[in-house]
Amino acid sequence: MLTHGILNAQMAAAVARLRHKDRFVISDAGLPVPDGVEVIDLALAFGVPRFCQVLDVLKPELVLETGLMADEARGTEAESWVKDRFDIPLTYCPHDGENGFKARVKGVRFVIRTGETTSYSNVIFRCGVPF
Repeated sequence: MLTHGILNAQMAAAVARLRHKDRFVISDAGLPVPDGVEVIDLALAFGVPRFCQVLDVLKPELVLETGLMADEARGTEAESWVKDRFDIPLTYCPHDGENGFKARVKGVRFVIRTGETTSYSNVIFRCGVPF
């Protein structure tokens, strides 16, 4: 039995399949997910687990190049959670609309759904390489 790292089997397998330039999402409890995108649903109740807790679990496991958040997340606690944990450039787009955050979820490898209820606690990460 594992004694550290990601214990959720679906999440561990999905993270292990990530390659350079792959994109994935960590979302709040309410982000709509397009058909065909795998959802790793960790939400147990509103607020459990927190967005920041999932970031903490993923941080030692991945090399990331960039992150994308909604314009509406600028200056919020959600943005701080990402910036405080990952030294990567963040870009922003509108939450809604043809080229908005929700539209850009299409084509990601998977979405990790948290129980977070803080508005705009969503990020699309793009993977890097460790060499």
